[in-house]
Amino acid sequence: MKQHDMTKWLKKMFLFLLPFLVLLTLYVVLDPFKVVRKYSGYDDSAEVRLVLNRDYVSTCTFENNYPSHNYDSFIFGNSCSIFYEVADWKCYLDSNSRCFHFDASGESLYGAYKKIKYLDAKGVKMNNVLFVVDYSLLEQVKPSQAHLRAISPQLEGNKNALSFQLSFLKAFFTPKFVLGFFDYKIFGKLRRYMLSLLDARPTRYEADTNEISYPHYEQLIAQDEYYTSERMSVFYERDSVQSFFPLVIKASQKKMLREINDIVRKNNADLKVIISPRYDQKKLDKQDLMFVQSLFGQERVFDFSGINDLTNDYTNYYEAMHYRPHVARVILKEVYFRTTASK
Repeated sequence: MKQHDMTKWLKKMFLFLLPFLVLLTLYVVLDPFKVVRKYSGYDDSAEVRLVLNRDYVSTCTFENNYPSHNYDSFIFGNSCSIFYEVADWKCYLDSNSRCFHFDASGESLYGAYKKIKYLDAKGVKMNNVLFVVDYSLLEQVKPSQAHLRAISPQLEGNKNALSFQLSFLKAFFTPKFVLGFFDYKIFGKLRRYMLSLLDARPTRYEADTNEISYPHYEQLIAQDEYYTSERMSVFYERDSVQSFFPLVIKASQKKMLREINDIVRKNNADLKVIISPRYDQKKLDKQDLMFVQSLFGQERVFDFSGINDLTNDYTNYYEAMHYRPHVARVILKEVYFRTTASK
């Protein structure tokens, strides 16, 4: 190839790659998902914020805070577990207990297992453990590849560091993300198509405990202004006959649950396993429940799934997925009352 032709080809390649290079530079500089650099905090209460990987936020917040907080009490689970508020939980614990929400969005059994293994490997003492589970958590025994649910590299001994970073880079380069992110950055207006990228729900975030809450929604409910016709549309009719999930605890789940149990018992931790009261009112399979009870001890497992007073009332839920903090308070009261009564 002649020198002139080579120069033309290089210019064309540069022009072709220029948009990619510009976006890559913006990605590194802006670090929209907060995964390129380390941060002293991951405040989740901005008015409009990009949805972050909650697993990574929880893990990094733990790493940032542990040297000064020395946590010894942990809440594990998916996003339903955030409504077990530390202030409520501490009413049943030693007054010196130091509590931390170690949750993840759409948490998997694999993710919770890795978090508990990670704490054990670091020699973190676990005095109290609240393990909030449901069918969807127990079903997942492999790490997710989706960027918002990818497991933190710290929990995998950094074996997945490259694939973790690439999942976010890939998400950033999708046309929908580029359009939505920069549209909001430039014009500051939240449009409907952006709602899968940006979160505008009013929240309160407590960095010390990694706790998210929604006091604004609680205020709207108190004023009878929350359950609008639009919000009511998600509360579908349930069958009046009790239904069950299919068997979910198989070989992989049993292995992970047994290892979790071994670590909990090694720490002599006060463990409570709570099976969430899902709006769908399906109960955990009877064999699954029997396995969990026989493994952890019947006195440590509390099943609130299925048709009951908590699940019958739609006002116990923000939507057809997440139950409200007052429900978690009712559960905690019953859990610790049962525990006290059984002694």
